[in-house]
Amino acid sequence: MISVLERPEKHELYFNNFFASYDLLEKLSDKMIRATGTIRNSRTRKILIMPVDEVKKKYRGFFDHVCNGTVYVCRWNDNAVVTLASNHLTHHPIGLVQRCSQLQKKHVKISMPEIVRRYNTSMGVYRPRLRSKKWWWKLFSNALNLAVVAAWQLHRELHKDSSTALSHLDFRRDVTTHLLRAKPQLTIQTRRRTHPPETLRITQGHYLEPICQGRCCVCN
Repeated sequence: MISVLERPEKHELYFNNFFASYDLLEKLSDKMIRATGTIRNSRTRKILIMPVDEVKKKYRGFFDHVCNGTVYVCRWNDNAVVTLASNHLTHHPIGLVQRCSQLQKKHVKISMPEIVRRYNTSMGVYRPRLRSKKWWWKLFSNALNLAVVAAWQLHRELHKDSSTALSHLDFRRDVTTHLLRAKPQLTIQTRRRTHPPETLRITQGHYLEPICQGRCCVCN
């Protein structure tokens, strides 16, 4: 995907923990590509950051961070502990986000690092809410969703100087409406009338004859 970028410094990449790793962010930094993503806990063993079990014991909104000058890693405690890494973002400026507190029985505001806010904003439109037990369905639905998101980005680029640009939700609705209105052309296959065999037509033994028996003895 990044091989087609003419000016990598003008783009930002965001991806989930399936792809992200500490080494990947360092390589992208060498290519002047800004990237951010969530990292699985199994890929942070070599990073000197507070363990997940200790972060869980902290208050909600607590975060720990570490940076080697190239890659910044942040571990934030929300409903669950999430670890993010970036080669161009940090926790500054720290914002506030509203959450529902089960202990206080009300909504409270907790701290949110900037890296978390930017990640949520950039990744908020990519994941389809489609579930299936078929192993291939996720691949198909994500490929279909990727095509829709790419088409929407192209639509925004073509209408960036006008007020006719659609939001992501409106664009999906427009695509869905056009697909529902589309009427596929049905081809009706007509069967040719079959003729009885030549031997059957000339034997004259195929005519119906009336009989007295009303029902076969086998049919009860």
